Amino acid sequence: MTVVEKLNAYVNENDIKQIYIAQKTGLDEGTVSEMLNGDRQIFADEFLLICIALDIDPNIFRNSSFRNLSHT
Repeated sequence: MTVVEKLNAYVNENDIKQIYIAQKTGLDEGTVSEMLNGDRQIFADEFLLICIALDIDPNIFRNSSFRNLSHT
């Protein structure tokens, strides 16, 4: 599973809306949608911006045994 797939799974599992991510990051909602759906490359600065906006440690997506992450 790629980092973007893990991020998308996290967003879905925690019922985080793309509009919320767009508002918190200042990114366009269409851009957020394209990134999470794999239709557009996500750049490191955008990934970090999303992690900061969601108040999550980006390192949780590095774990090869990614399992059911919950937003705390």
